[in-house]
Amino acid sequence: MIYAFFYGLATGIILSSMLGTVFFFLVQNSIDNGFKSGMFISAGVIISDVLLILLSWFNNNLIPAGSKTEMGVRLAGSCFLAFLGFSSVYGKRGPAFPVTKRSGILLLSAKGFILNTFNPGNFISWLSVTALLLNVLHFNAAECSWFYSGALISIFGMEVLISLGASYLKKYLTKKLMHLINLALGIAFFVFAFILLLPVLKKFF
Repeated sequence: MIYAFFYGLATGIILSSMLGTVFFFLVQNSIDNGFKSGMFISAGVIISDVLLILLSWFNNNLIPAGSKTEMGVRLAGSCFLAFLGFSSVYGKRGPAFPVTKRSGILLLSAKGFILNTFNPGNFISWLSVTALLLNVLHFNAAECSWFYSGALISIFGMEVLISLGASYLKKYLTKKLMHLINLALGIAFFVFAFILLLPVLKKFF
């Protein structure tokens, strides 16, 4: 059980390192409005992730192992992860810090929830992770619970650290550093894409 928890912690670190809209929204609000605003945003993100995990679990249990449907899901998930890998390695992105306004607790949490939920990449990422747990690693329900607990704790912990260090991040988020981070993330996405696609390759080759 413990190994599943630590595997979840490692996966959470990777997922929380996806530099999307939530990341920059979290950083800027923490810079402008303090650490507490970042905590409220993080709470909304975690609630969203719990919802996405439940949806991914439900969808994966509807897909029989070894079926054409499963192979299609694996192929689609692998293609999406590969796309994220290409985007991370070759995409041209730089830090952008729009001006934010002070908001209430519920509004900040709602914004974190909405930004995380309506990013289609997040659901497909959890769907791919759940497929990996159930169909490749063959985790049982208890092991999956430990994994998801570790992942959520890791994601929340990373976002707390980002909020705490937000006042220092702005001057260090140079284009060179962003390129190195995106390169590392791209390699990780390619590895996950290959692992997810491996059963499809074995079936046809």
